[in-house]
Amino acid sequence: MKKTLLCLALTLLSIISFAQKIPFEIKKSAIFKDEYKRSSIALVEDDGKGGVVVIRSYVGGAFSTGSGYYFEHYDSNLKLIKESEYEINYSKAVRQSSVLGVIMDGENVHIIDFIYEKDQKAYICSAMSSNINDFNFKKNELFRVNSDEIKQFVFFDAGAFDGDSGASMIVNENRTAFAITVDIKDKNAETHRMFVFDQSLNKNIDHTFKRVIKDRKFVYENIDVSKDGKTIYVLGKVYSDEKKKKKEGGKYQYELTRITGDSEKTQVFDSDEHFVESLNAIVFEDRLICLGFYSDLRDYRFKGISYFELDPVTLEMKKAKYNPFTEQFIIDKYGKDKDKELKNLSFRKIITTQNGDIIFNAEEFYITSHYYSSPQGGSYSSTNYHYDDIVTARLNSNGEIVWARNINKRQVTAGDGSFISYTSAAVGSDAYFFINTGEKVKKLSNDRIQFGQASIKKANLNIIRVNQNGDFDYQEILDNEDNEVPFMVSNGAISGDSVYFIGRKGTKKQILKVSL
Repeated sequence: MKKTLLCLALTLLSIISFAQKIPFEIKKSAIFKDEYKRSSIALVEDDGKGGVVVIRSYVGGAFSTGSGYYFEHYDSNLKLIKESEYEINYSKAVRQSSVLGVIMDGENVHIIDFIYEKDQKAYICSAMSSNINDFNFKKNELFRVNSDEIKQFVFFDAGAFDGDSGASMIVNENRTAFAITVDIKDKNAETHRMFVFDQSLNKNIDHTFKRVIKDRKFVYENIDVSKDGKTIYVLGKVYSDEKKKKKEGGKYQYELTRITGDSEKTQVFDSDEHFVESLNAIVFEDRLICLGFYSDLRDYRFKGISYFELDPVTLEMKKAKYNPFTEQFIIDKYGKDKDKELKNLSFRKIITTQNGDIIFNAEEFYITSHYYSSPQGGSYSSTNYHYDDIVTARLNSNGEIVWARNINKRQVTAGDGSFISYTSAAVGSDAYFFINTGEKVKKLSNDRIQFGQASIKKANLNIIRVNQNGDFDYQEILDNEDNEVPFMVSNGAISGDSVYFIGRKGTKKQILKVSL
């Protein structure tokens, strides 16, 4: 790996003071440089000895082409023990290629890729595996699919489950197993080949999922994998002819399918008189939950949170609830009680707590485009990506809202969103959010506050805590003036009770660990 350390001494900050509201500890790595400017954290895993393995993916630019992974093994003080680089370099026989993701099994790391070998007329999924003590990678084929089975093939980002075409990898919350789905060519049915492996690369499921319906009428919502890696749950949204006749609510139904090594079972349910634009399924402990926002008016305008709980084995519907946003949430958002439905909410993450509660996080995200004309007769356009308010809610085991809060935020970018948006985590009974702001926190009416714009030139790192009662406070962790690099809050990675970020300014980089 071509990396130059700019600072031989490790910068170590431990911020736990008597006046501090929120207890946390900060540690930083030494400042360093990579050959490739742009990288993001793909995975962080404890090494079982107090240290941590950080895996970063990188891509080249106009003057430095290439892609691959950086592997860094740090001790408990974020002092670098060992490092290695794996460059993605395929032969000319490979016509299409994609790295789907990475997963670790103890001291072994696996890079999962999916490539088209023209000479073999097959798409081959393989694992490049190595021990973190030597980083000597060896290739192992997991499965292959004949090229004539694949329809118009497009590769998607790792972690995304898309219903149109492509291959995707989904890792479960415990990182003990992963699924890979491949879209199969079939004129009469929406068809996917699904494989499930545990973290040691043992194959538990090889299943072909079919739904006899036109592709555009079946929308994949998400897929989740059980902790033992022997069951997957596939959630889809179906626009059926029967649901077209509904007089109220969304004219569609949801279908949740349970797949094991030798069985497939589907449960169908709809949103009654409500509109539920999308749902996310999650399986944990002995519970299977589907969560999403609902509306009483139309899709994309939201009044509250819908909750469906099904038996994880029989798929029998146990609970269905529609929780309107709380009065506190509406006051957070508007400063007063206001009968209005929200729009532009984008799901971000579901977190489960130690007592079995669920924290459901989203963000107010939308895109605007502007067109300009010059006096000379030319024209051009600009596109802005808005990352506004944070929406968070806690639901108990009965599916009822314990609290819901709106954290006011106004951030926009025309390109790189790494330094805006947020990363969320939960430790004990508290929820945490990490955001950057380039200015002082703005005071609003009715004792409200608003976090503002951040950039690579001005990014103060803040932590927000929401306790089990829904009360929240915040604190600045790092001031931009006292920091050599700003940290990318949208790319945080969680391991145990710690959150890791990578910072970048010019060619300088640094790893930050925040322990809660």
